[in-house]
Amino acid sequence: MLDETRSDFSRLRERAGISVEALAPLAGYSLATIYRWERGEAMPRQAVLKVLEDLVRGRGAMPPKESGFRFIDLFAGIGGIRGGFEPLGGKCVFTSEWDRFARTTYSANFPHDDHEIAGDITKIEARDIPEHDLLLAGFPCQPFSIAGVSKKNALGRAHGFADETRQLVYN
Repeated sequence: MLDETRSDFSRLRERAGISVEALAPLAGYSLATIYRWERGEAMPRQAVLKVLEDLVRGRGAMPPKESGFRFIDLFAGIGGIRGGFEPLGGKCVFTSEWDRFARTTYSANFPHDDHEIAGDITKIEARDIPEHDLLLAGFPCQPFSIAGVSKKNALGRAHGFADETRQLVYN
């Protein structure tokens, strides 16, 4: 069944005239996920099939060739916030994430970036950040989440507004 769906997915994507690379931000899924659908390793989401069907019928909007706005992605994690802005015509021009594992995943999710992922935002000079129209920031939530508070309590560390990472919002 998966091989059949893969064929249907691939044919539909090709009929829609869209590449895997262009479909990923339009659909809001990573390239890795789209390629899994292409290879038949997973079932494509119905919403994505609907987007492709609309493109085939001429009712869908292809992502613009030129971006309508430029944004930066701070505390980027694996790029979840970014995924919502690229289909709207945004172009990411700067990314900052300190966690090396998150940076690895982010790079896999956005392999065609024309900029490197900067590390700790507190070590970056403002003048080194490109001009942008919008600043996206995934505020560090661990000091406030149930899991984060439980972990901090177990380790005898401060949490919430007493946690050292919450200071980043003031920087």
